[in-house]
Amino acid sequence: MRVTLFALVVSASLGGCRPCPDEEPLTSTDGGAVSCVQNTDCPRPSSVLVCGNAEDMTRDCIACTSNRCVRYRPGTCP
Repeated sequence: MRVTLFALVVSASLGGCRPCPDEEPLTSTDGGAVSCVQNTDCPRPSSVLVCGNAEDMTRDCIACTSNRCVRYRPGTCP
């Protein structure tokens, strides 16, 4: 019974929809990109996490990607 339940959960998670982050570069008041060296350099609202790893990017979080601040929001892969 447990094996069957596990197989159903795995097949449901592999098919159809899986989380994919939508990437939104943060911009400064003049419209330019916000520069950074590490994730904690980026400005963020108190309700938004600092991304700790790639898994966090499937949630609403801020990261320093290629020396620019980026907000990742949950989305669905096509």
